[in-house]
Amino acid sequence: MNKALYISLILACAAFTRENPFFSTEESSAMPVSSNTVVHKPPLTSMTYSFPDQARVLKEATFTFQNIDGTFETRKLQIDQSIDWRHPLVLSQYGNQKAPSNTQINKSSHADSGLIQFIHSGNRITLVSKDPILRSFSLGDPSSIIIDFVHSSPFNTYEKDLSASPYSKVKVTYHGKFARAHITLDGRYTCTVAKTDQGASVICK
Repeated sequence: MNKALYISLILACAAFTRENPFFSTEESSAMPVSSNTVVHKPPLTSMTYSFPDQARVLKEATFTFQNIDGTFETRKLQIDQSIDWRHPLVLSQYGNQKAPSNTQINKSSHADSGLIQFIHSGNRITLVSKDPILRSFSLGDPSSIIIDFVHSSPFNTYEKDLSASPYSKVKVTYHGKFARAHITLDGRYTCTVAKTDQGASVICK
C-alpha cells in the first residue's frame, strides 16, 4: 500500500515539473524560440519613413532581423548626419530600384500687400517696407513669426499662400496704430529675425 502511494506521488510530481526550473512559466512562454522552420514573408522592395517636423539630425538606425536558425539579432548603424524632415527616408532592398529624388522642393515665392513685400529665397524671407519695425515675436501651433510695423492708416487685410518652404503663408492685418505681418511656417524651426535697412529678414532652420 505504502509502495503504491509512493509511486503515485512520484508520477504526480513528474507531471507538473517544468522543463526549465530556472524560468517562470510566464517568462518561458514570452521568450522567442529558435526554430529551423522556414517562415515565408513577402520580400522587401522599398519602404519609407517620415520624420517629425522637429527632427534635424539622424544619429543612428537600429535593425532587428531573424536569422535562418530562428534566432534574433539587433545591429545599430551609426549615421550622425543632418536631415530634411520634409523628405521621407527610403529603405530599399534592391539596388536597381530608383529611389525618390531628394531634390530640394523649396520654390522662390513673392508676395506684395502694397504695404509690405515678402521675398523668399531658400530658408530666408525678406520683408521690405517703408514703415519702421515696432516689434517681433513667435507663436506656436501652428508655428509662426509675427512682425509689427508702425502704421496708422487703415487698409484691407492681405493674405497669400506660399510655395516657399519653410514659409507656407503670409498675412498682413491692420491694428489701429500698427500693421502686423503674420508669417506661418510649415513645421517647427529655430528662427531669427533681424532688422534691415529696408525692413526685416527672417531665417528659419
